[in-house]
Amino acid sequence: MTIHEELQRTRTALLALEKSLMSLRNHLGAHIDVLRLLDDLERCTTDLRRLEDQVQVPARGELIVIPDDDRDHGLWGAGDVDHEGVGAPGRRAP
Repeated sequence: MTIHEELQRTRTALLALEKSLMSLRNHLGAHIDVLRLLDDLERCTTDLRRLEDQVQVPARGELIVIPDDDRDHGLWGAGDVDHEGVGAPGRRAP
């Protein structure tokens, strides 16, 4: 499961909890424990928003463009870098 899916799942759970707590408040009135739970829920919702901002997850369906231009081959050294699975150019096996 991706981080985006986990955050969405957490958001959905908090919304379901809010709905249940509002129903309890309607049945019990302004009971101190219900009010404390609502305060805790507000803190959890705020913390989740801050976490989402820190993680900066791309929105679902958002494409991340990888440039298709030529790479700077100077980053790979002076041409004596081993090629994966092939070895360095001009080198012979023992």
